[in-house]
Amino acid sequence: PTLEFQFDYGIPDVLGAQFEYQKLVARVSDKLRFGPFGYARVSAEAGKIFGNLPYPLLMMHQGNETFFYDEGSYNTMNYFEFVSDEWVSLWASYHAEGLVLNKIPLMRRLKWREVVSAKAVVGGYDLKNDAILSRDFNYDGKPDIYTLSKPYIEAAIGVENIFKVLRIDMLWRLTYLDHPDIVKYGIRAKLQFDF
Repeated sequence: PTLEFQFDYGIPDVLGAQFEYQKLVARVSDKLRFGPFGYARVSAEAGKIFGNLPYPLLMMHQGNETFFYDEGSYNTMNYFEFVSDEWVSLWASYHAEGLVLNKIPLMRRLKWREVVSAKAVVGGYDLKNDAILSRDFNYDGKPDIYTLSKPYIEAAIGVENIFKVLRIDMLWRLTYLDHPDIVKYGIRAKLQFDF
């Protein structure tokens, strides 16, 4: 597995900074091989921000409102939809390497490959962060940004290796379905070169 640690420190009054905070993030990822049954990529992350900050400086979980599949984003989450000051996320994808599609004669010749993935994140938010907006910025509310009181989960099933460079996924948003202007399901494409 690959282990990553990140530590950020905000120093007040240096280069115009107004806030002092510490941000600690730990991430572990691995590629698990299953012989003729393909492989899985798994990644888990946990992070916490110590200190009070206005929400734009907290963890704004990365959404994706484009038509392109982004492995580093939640593809059915809107931009700036969720904010946290502590969070845990889990991302997993299973690449079957033709386990099913190779059983179909025409599909075997195309060499298309199945992929199934899921992403989840849960987090917390300290309401003391809201006080900074009203105290320092004379702002008495935040826009339609939500906290993660329960896990946000999305899942996808797709086909990769189309013309050797294209991946297409069908995605489903499984939680927070009551938020306005969301995509509950969709299709995303990605250019992907595997060597």
